[in-house]
Amino acid sequence: RARHDPGAGRGRAVNLGVNLLLALLWASIIGPFSPANLGVGFVLGYFVLRIAGGRERRSKYVSHVLATIRLSAFTVVAIIVANIRVARYTVSSLKSLQPAVLTVPLEKDATDAEVTLLAILVTLTPGTLTLDVIGNNEAMLIHFMHVEDPAESIRDIKDGFERRILEVTR
Repeated sequence: RARHDPGAGRGRAVNLGVNLLLALLWASIIGPFSPANLGVGFVLGYFVLRIAGGRERRSKYVSHVLATIRLSAFTVVAIIVANIRVARYTVSSLKSLQPAVLTVPLEKDATDAEVTLLAILVTLTPGTLTLDVIGNNEAMLIHFMHVEDPAESIRDIKDGFERRILEVTR
């Protein structure tokens, strides 16, 4: 992949800003000003922008909003599953645990923001902890509470959080 153009994100930011303003306007007019009304306003604003925008602009914004929703849902599910795993590890014998520190290679053109978000989500997930970023965003050292197959653990990070983060940011 070619390095992502930093100016390209400006259009998404403008669309997101307009969408948030539409949500605030909706919640202010409809009342009461509540999270539920903000959510409805955001969804309605999203559809207004989708209809009003050009085909190219609309498809990028739509795909980024959907990618953000997928990343959020994936994160919630990953945290729930990890909590269940850690609870199981806690009640099982400590001798059965196989902790490991693995080097997870990152996308060659990963930005600081993408790497930071990945580090945050990995650390937020119980049973994993980001220790360090190696080189110029070349790899990340991650401590895993239990690893049966190192390659599978690395693949879980790359195909899970990293792929979804890149879908949101690019």
